[in-house]
Parts: sequence; structure tokens; C-alpha cells
Amino acid sequence: MLYLQESVQLLELLTPSVAGVSIASLAFILFVLRPRKAGSSSGTAHFKAQNRAASCTTFGAGGVRKAASGRDTSPACSLGEESTPASRGDSDGVEVPLQLPRQPHLQGTLTPSTGLLYSCAEAPFEFENDKCIGRFLPLHRPTMNSDLDKSGNYPYGDHFRGRKRLWELRVQFRFKEEVDSNLLVGIELDNYVPLNAAAQRLMGLTVTALRQVAGQDLYHSVGDDPNNGSGPHEKPVFMMPLWACDQMVVTPEGEEAPDVTHSHFSEFGIRRTDDRRAFIKELSALELRPGPAYTFAFWGISQFLDVVKWEVQRILPFKSIDFDTFCGAPPVQLVFYTLRESENGETRHLQSRKNYYFRFALWSSEKRPSANKLRELFPKTAGVTHAAAPADQPRHAGPLQRILGCCAGPRSA
Repeated sequence: MLYLQESVQLLELLTPSVAGVSIASLAFILFVLRPRKAGSSSGTAHFKAQNRAASCTTFGAGGVRKAASGRDTSPACSLGEESTPASRGDSDGVEVPLQLPRQPHLQGTLTPSTGLLYSCAEAPFEFENDKCIGRFLPLHRPTMNSDLDKSGNYPYGDHFRGRKRLWELRVQFRFKEEVDSNLLVGIELDNYVPLNAAAQRLMGLTVTALRQVAGQDLYHSVGDDPNNGSGPHEKPVFMMPLWACDQMVVTPEGEEAPDVTHSHFSEFGIRRTDDRRAFIKELSALELRPGPAYTFAFWGISQFLDVVKWEVQRILPFKSIDFDTFCGAPPVQLVFYTLRESENGETRHLQSRKNYYFRFALWSSEKRPSANKLRELFPKTAGVTHAAAPADQPRHAGPLQRILGCCAGPRSA
């Protein structure tokens, strides 16, 4: 009955309004997830290969090693007691783990979507657009379960042990063309959010706190109200220069880029905490061009932003702030972009000036986007691809994406 268990877990990923599907819809889901007979045609070949590739090598405290069972046993990748992989048995007995944590966690999707992404996955997620290719690994400690957090018995728990950060984002780029202006990183909202006087004061306090960590060169705008005046209008943004990141590794062309899941990743490259002035100087002079691999990690402002709880913290004494106060509703976009030069002296970050290199819509598994937003975020044919999957393997829609396509996708009249 693995497929029945999987269907229940996957339904929990959807918003309450979407999860209330009819008996007929549930029957269709069980039909899609039914075990395949030997020799039957299915789109599972890619996922079998992906599972074998992701399981053959592990990175433990002692470096590279192989698990005797063929599955990852390193502390950085084991699921622990609180997180069990939803899996499906195929005709050859190979299980295809979705490995969606049971405890509350960070979720999201890339733009354009490649399916559902989640924090603390055992392998990074691949992305590609017209400007770059790369890998992305979001990490988040289980902040809604203090006992689990203290125990460290969860994926990457050893990495978070003894550190104050709530989350860490690792992004690895290989650029297809030279980046001809400063690459910025930060948060962008899809829509303007009206703020009352109290919310504006809270916003001001939050930005002041974030400036103390990220530096004074950050750019913040609440955006332009589309109901006031003609466009173009600016989206709400909170953007920082690239040197506001906390760790960087530059890998020369022809050499293998670091594994972002490695248990010793924190020891690679240079870190802002080692020498802040030298770090800023080196990143300010960094030339981003085709050939080398550039790996960045961010966690500095995480002490204020708990994505799993969907709260802004440590701004007011003994009180947290619902993130929706500032963003209206999930998701929030993590973005990397450059700005084209303005011909008329425009300083706003207008959409016409932006060159996107990375876009990730994120939310909490406990605070998901609306059903309409999910339909917008997830195309019916999206599939999840990990970096461990062979590059020459075709991409197919997985069970999760078929569920999202069925229950959250556009419906014909």
C-alpha cells in the first residue's frame, strides 16, 4: 500500500482548499500511483536512474564513501526519525524516494518551474535559463520542533549544530555569457502590498536591522501602487550587492565545482566572517564570466527571517511579526538580477531594467500559496530534477507533479 501512503502525504502538500478533493479525484490519484506491472510502459526510467545516481556516493565526515546498501547513510543526508521518504515500488523493486520531510519545512519552485523544491534535500536541484546553468540547495532547520532542532537528528543537523543561522541557501552558477553589471541578490514580491502606518513603522525597524547585517548598500522599496498614476510601476524589492553573501567559492574552468551537500562545505572558499573587509573587496572586484563555477552561500539575515514559521523575528522584544504583514501572502521570490542602464536617470528597479539569473518562489509548508497561485506556479508537465540525475536523461513528470497537475492545475471548462 505504498502508493496509498504516498497519495495521502502528497495531498497534505496542497492548500486546505485544494486538499478537499472529491472521491473521484482521490480514485484518479490512486490510479496514477498504482504499482506498475513488469514490462508496462511508464515514465519512471529517469527516476530510477536518478535514484541510483544519487545513492551510489555519500559524503560523510570522513569524505567520500559508499553505503553498503546503496543508500545514503551520512548524517547530512539521512532523513532521521521525523522525516520518512514517500516512495513508490517499481517493477524491478527499485524505490523512487520523494523524500519530503514530515516536519514543517521550506518549499518552493523555480521560475520557470521544474516542480516542487524543498529544504534539506539529499541532492541539489538543477536550474537553467538563457544566462546560466546551476545548482541550488536550500537548507532550513526545523524551527517548529525545538526538540528535533536541539537533537540534530535531521538532514544537515550536524551543520546547523552550534550555529545561530535558521537557514542557509547555496547557489552554484556557470554563466553562459559575461555578466556586464553588478549582480544583485535579494527578495522580490510579485505584487504591491499596501501598508498601514503601524506596518510601515515595523518595516522601517526591520530594514534597519537587516542593514546592520547586510550593509548600507542594500536597496529597499515598498514598490509603486498600481492604482496611483500610470506605469511603469516598481515591484517591492529588498536587494543587496553580491558581497552581502556569506561564503564564496570560485572554481577555475576545467575543475570540478564543490559538492554543495558536502558535510565540510562550510570550510570551502572564503567567508565574510574571516575578514569582512577583504571579503567585500574581493567580491566587489569579482568578474563573472563563462568558464569558472561560482558558488555562493547566504545565511546572514536568516536570524531575522524564519521561513518555516513565516515570521520576522528579533525586531520587537518578545514578539514576532507575521511575514504576511509585509508580503501580503506567499510566495516570496528569492532573485538574482542585474540592472540595465537607464536612459532617463531612472533609479527604480523597474521590470524593464532587470536581467534575471535566478528566481525561486518560496513559502512554508505550513503557509502555502493559494490554490490559484499554485496553478500559476506549477505547469502540469513540471518534473523534479536533482543534480545527481544524468544530464542526458530525459525529464518526465513525477508523481508529485501529476498530483499538482491534477488538483492544482488549470481546469478546462
